[in-house]
Amino acid sequence: MKQPRVALETQFALSRPTGLGVYARRLAAALGARGDLDVVELCEPGLDVWRFDRRLFWDQVRAPLLARFSGADVVHFTGGTLPWRTPHPVVLTLHDLVWLRGANRGRAYVRWYFGRLQPWLARRADALVVDSEAARTDVADGLGIDPARIAVAGVGVEEAFFEIERNPTAEPFVLAVGTIEGRKDLATAVRALARLPDMRLVAAGAATRYADEVLALAHSLGVAGRLELRGYVDDASLRELYATALALVFPSRYEGFGLPPLQALACALPVAAARTPVTREVLGTSAWFFEPGDDRELAEAIERIASGGAEVDARLRDGVARARSFTWERVAEKMASVYRSVLSQSLNRQPT
Repeated sequence: MKQPRVALETQFALSRPTGLGVYARRLAAALGARGDLDVVELCEPGLDVWRFDRRLFWDQVRAPLLARFSGADVVHFTGGTLPWRTPHPVVLTLHDLVWLRGANRGRAYVRWYFGRLQPWLARRADALVVDSEAARTDVADGLGIDPARIAVAGVGVEEAFFEIERNPTAEPFVLAVGTIEGRKDLATAVRALARLPDMRLVAAGAATRYADEVLALAHSLGVAGRLELRGYVDDASLRELYATALALVFPSRYEGFGLPPLQALACALPVAAARTPVTREVLGTSAWFFEPGDDRELAEAIERIASGGAEVDARLRDGVARARSFTWERVAEKMASVYRSVLSQSLNRQPT
C-alpha cells in the first residue's frame, strides 16, 4: 500500500534556527523515522527568511510552488503562516498568536500581514495544530473558532539535553534563552539582577531593538558589567551554558509553549519562570514561579535556588522525569494521526 506523502515545511531549520527551526528539524526527523510516511521537506537552501520581504516571498511564492510540485497528499506548514492560494488538504502549526495579541512590534505592514491577514488565512486550514492546551485556548479565542478544530501535538526534548553533565561555575550566573524581544521581558531579569549583587545574567538569543532598552536599563541600574548579551549561540555553546549556569530564568509574558525551560528541566538546571498558563502546564510543580514582571519575586526565587537543599533536589528530580514525557516520537505520532484525519476527510469529500 502506498505511503501517504507529506510535504513538510522545514525552511526555518536552515541557517540559524530559532524555536521554529528546532520544531521543524526535529519533527522532520521523527516523522522520517516512523516508516509509515513519505516525508518531503519544503525548503530552499540559501534563502534567509528572517527579513520580511524574503519571508513574504517564501510564504506566498516559493513554498506553495514547491508544495505544488512535491506530489504530496497533504501539506504541513510549520511556521504559522499560509499562502494566499492555500493548497488542500493542508495542516498548519500555530505556535502562538504573538502578532494578533500585539506582543510583537514591527512596521504597520508587518503587523497587518502577521496579525490580520494570517489569522484570517489560518481559518482555511483543514487542521490546526498547537503545542499546548494553553495555546489551544488562546488560538480558539483569537481566531473565534471551536477548540475542537485544534489538535494539541506538543513539543519534544532532544536526548542531548538529558546527557548534559551539570558543572556550575564558581562565579554564579543565571541564564536566559530566547530572542531578546519585548514579550520575553528580559528587563524583569535585569531588575532582579540589581537585587542580587553577586550574580551575573547571561542572555543567549538573537537581539531585536528591544535589546537597546535592556542595555539602557542595565546601565541605569549599575549592573551593565554583570549582564552579557551573547546573541545567537550554536547548539554546543547552548548546552555548555545549560551545564554551567546556576539557574534558567524565563520571564516571558506570552508563549505558545516555551522550550528552553523544558530543556533546562531535562538537564536538572533549576528554572524560575513567570507564572502563566502555559508555563504552569508545561513545567508543573518542577519550577519556581513568580508573577510576570515581578523582579522582587524573581530575585527571591533565585536566592532559594542558590541556597540548595532538599527542596531543590526534589524539584530537579521531578523535572527530569517530567521532561522525559515530552518526546518527538509522541509529537510525530500525534501529527501522523492529524494527517490521516485530514486525508480521510479529503477522500470523503471527493465525488464518487
